[in-house]
Amino acid sequence: MAVSRSAPESEKSRLHPAAWLYWPLCLLGWLLLHVLFRLRVRVEPAVRKVKGPLILMGNHPSYLDPVIMAVSLLPRRISFLTSRDFFRKRLPRFMLRRLGAIPKTQFRTDMQAIKSVLLTLRADGAVAIYPEGQRSLDGCLQPVDEAIAKLVKKMACPVVLVKEQGAYLAWPRWANGLFRPGRIAVSVTLFMTAEQIIASSVDALQRRIVSALAYDEYQLQQQNRFRYRTREPAGGMDKIIHQCPACRRELAMVSDTRSLTCRFCQNQAIVDQTGLLRPGGQGRIWPDLARWHQWQVDQLRLQMDKPGFRRGYPTRLSWPDSQEGRQPLDGTLVLTGESLLFYGSGIQADDPQAEPCLTVKLEHRTGISAEFGSYFDLAYNDQVLRFSPEPGQAVVILADVILALGSRSRTRANA
Repeated sequence: MAVSRSAPESEKSRLHPAAWLYWPLCLLGWLLLHVLFRLRVRVEPAVRKVKGPLILMGNHPSYLDPVIMAVSLLPRRISFLTSRDFFRKRLPRFMLRRLGAIPKTQFRTDMQAIKSVLLTLRADGAVAIYPEGQRSLDGCLQPVDEAIAKLVKKMACPVVLVKEQGAYLAWPRWANGLFRPGRIAVSVTLFMTAEQIIASSVDALQRRIVSALAYDEYQLQQQNRFRYRTREPAGGMDKIIHQCPACRRELAMVSDTRSLTCRFCQNQAIVDQTGLLRPGGQGRIWPDLARWHQWQVDQLRLQMDKPGFRRGYPTRLSWPDSQEGRQPLDGTLVLTGESLLFYGSGIQADDPQAEPCLTVKLEHRTGISAEFGSYFDLAYNDQVLRFSPEPGQAVVILADVILALGSRSRTRANA
C-alpha cells in the first residue's frame, strides 16, 4: 500500500510536531551537540531535494539519537516512532505527543502504530524509525526484524539513512551517569527512492537495510582512539560484560570506576577514556566490549546446543501497565534454549514434574525492552510482563540467549 492520498490541511497541522516546542528544543540540541560533542554532519545534496512523505532510518547507539537526527535534518520536522514505555508518565507523554511521536510496542507488530505512520506520511510528514528497535548493547548493529522491510515496502516512499559514529561511546547503554563528551559524526544519505522500493522484493529490501545500517563503533575506535571524558569509564560495564574469559564463569565480572574484575579468579581489565580495554597484570581479556560481548553470546550458544540447557534465577514478576493494581509475584525464572518459564513461589523449578505458571516462547524474538542490571519487559498476550531477576546482572543473559537463538536460526537458514 503505497502512500498516495494526501491528508487535508487541518489534519496535516495536527499530525506534524508542534513548531512552538520542536524549534526551541532543536536549537538547544544543536547548541549542546556542537559544544559537547563537536558534532559533524554531512548531508547528501539529494536529501534536501526530497519533498513530501519521507521515512528516515538510523542506527541506534544511544539516547542522543533522536536529537542528532532532528538537528541533522533541519529545517524538516520529524515524527519519531517511539517505545510506549516513554508514554507511561504524564509529563513525557504530554511532550512526546506535542512532538508528534508515534507510540509503538517494542518487538511485536503494532497495527495502531502502523496506522499512525501511514496517516503521518499521507500528511506529507517525515517519520523516523530505528530498525534495531532498541539502543545497541555493545556498539554494534543489533538484529533487524524483517517487519521493517515489510513496512518500507508497504509505505513505498523515499527513505533517508542517518548513520552515526561516536554516539555509543558518548552515551553507552550500560553507563552509570549521563553522557561522556567526545566526538560524534553523522552522515545523511538518500538510501532508496520510491521507485527503487516498489521494484524491490521484501527480502532484497531486508538485505539492503541490514547492510546499510551495519556499524561497529569499537572497531573504528581501535583506529581513531578518540577520548570520551568521564570519571567512570568502566562504571556499569558489568551490566553487559558478565562472563570471565579466564575461568569461564558466568555473572562473574564486577566493575568499579576504571576496571572490570572477576570475583572468582581476579582476572582484570582496565578501561580508559577511549572506552578500550587492556589487561590488568597477566589478565586474559578481550580488547573491547563488542568483542567480549560477542564471545559471551558464542559461549552461550555452545551451551544451548547441549541437551538440558537451563539457567534459573529468583525473580519478581509484575505488570507495569496494569490498571487494576495487580500485585507482583515472586518465584523462579528459568531460561531454556527455546522458552522462558516462570515458577511461582514454593514450586521447585528443578523438579521435572513441576508445572510453570507461565511459558513464553522465545522463537522469532529479536530483543527485549530492558533496564540492564535491573529488569526486562516482554510483550505477551496483549500485556507487558516485567521480570526483575536476582542478580540484576542476569538480565543480559536473556538478551544473549535471544541473540544466540537468532544466530542459530540464521545459520540453519543458510545451511
